[in-house]
Amino acid sequence: KIATIRQGFDNGCPRCGVETETLLHALKDCPTSRAVLSIGDWSSSFISKNYNRCIDWNNYIFRGKEEEAKQKWERASNLQREFRICNMLKEPLLSQTKVEKKWKKPPKNFIKVNFDATVGENRCGYGTVIRNEDGFVLGGGGGFKEGRLSVEEAECMAFEESIKVACSLHL
Repeated sequence: KIATIRQGFDNGCPRCGVETETLLHALKDCPTSRAVLSIGDWSSSFISKNYNRCIDWNNYIFRGKEEEAKQKWERASNLQREFRICNMLKEPLLSQTKVEKKWKKPPKNFIKVNFDATVGENRCGYGTVIRNEDGFVLGGGGGFKEGRLSVEEAECMAFEESIKVACSLHL
């Protein structure tokens, strides 16, 4: 699909080298896909049969299971309706206000320091980018710290690290 949109993009299969990778090829015809499907105990009749279109393969796999799929769809639809009703009666769980985040230039002769952090089980990561008033990157950095931190502590740590980067650049 990307090859139809972007010129110069290789539309061959990166795994087996076939000249044109189709959806069916990626799903079942590529030797790598076949190996994965076989390991997953897929019947060889699902894999080896020839299909002209992806929908034909889909129909073959799910034939006789329409009722089960219909029940799942109805359950999902009911859940969605109930969730909507709940949101009308109570405060929304998620904010409905869209916030457009976009980098803005700092005033003349100022720099802008952007930093962020992410928290994992026993590790957190941080990063910073420092730009001038024209958006030119003057420096940046990032890394990881071992240990358990709250989100607030990780953000403070990222802030401190960004100040260290700015100081090392004599800004």
